[in-house]
Amino acid sequence: MYGTLGGIVQKKINAKNLMAKKIVRAMARGAVVLDENLANLAEGLRNHNIHVLTVPTKMKDEEIKRVYLTRRLFITNNPAHFIDDASSYEYGIISTRKIKYKGEDQLVPLLSKALSKHNLWSRTYGFIIELDEKGDGEIKPLQS
Repeated sequence: MYGTLGGIVQKKINAKNLMAKKIVRAMARGAVVLDENLANLAEGLRNHNIHVLTVPTKMKDEEIKRVYLTRRLFITNNPAHFIDDASSYEYGIISTRKIKYKGEDQLVPLLSKALSKHNLWSRTYGFIIELDEKGDGEIKPLQS
């Protein structure tokens, strides 16, 4: 009987922990996908209440688009290979190509502010914004 009671208590604790994780995820500002060369930003962005997915190293661009990007925002230094399919796969691109210093201490707050400032969470997919050193940039729609 003690084992059964212990099992029940354990199940309640696990269910409570699972619910807490779902609540935290549900309250996050949104989900972004980081290109492999920006993976060092993941923890900092998570600390800014952003749900982050990172692309595994050496994954082919077509597989990244198919597996990770649909209906998400993709943050990359090199947007060239992703522009043509943004509309068809329904993702947005945030380019950091124009930013010279790419340290976590600069990029994390800049990206966090830019996501809100440019209202990127609620934008229709199929766009690119190339951020500058101040987090400014023009949002350009992309055609498929």
